[in-house]
Amino acid sequence: MMVNTAEKKSEVELLPCNFKFHNFIVKIGDTNINCQIIRMEDSLYLWIGDSVNGSMEDLSFALTSSFEKQPIATKIMGSIANATSTNMAKRLSMKFGKAIYVSFNITPNNIILPGIEKRIQEEFKTHADLLSF
Repeated sequence: MMVNTAEKKSEVELLPCNFKFHNFIVKIGDTNINCQIIRMEDSLYLWIGDSVNGSMEDLSFALTSSFEKQPIATKIMGSIANATSTNMAKRLSMKFGKAIYVSFNITPNNIILPGIEKRIQEEFKTHADLLSF
């Protein structure tokens, strides 16, 4: 006996989305840097880029391990010569004990990078729900 499509669809249970989206802007001097944090079930995704070009040309991933003191990290996309996203993912993974994806899509320098990292830490402090897994 064949089950019709309508009966199959009624068996599928749609679950609510567990993703939490949070956007903010980091202003350093005259530069606006857009940031987005996406909290997923057991991980965080952080996108950093400019407001004009919303591209994702860089992506790194890090997670903690019971076998290593430092988080394990890899560059998924982009130049391995630029370790900004990998290093940031490692630091955040170490701090929060979660798997972290970081997409860093601006040219880092000694002025912008500390300002971005400081503001990210502030966002996590003021929006504790981003870390409630």
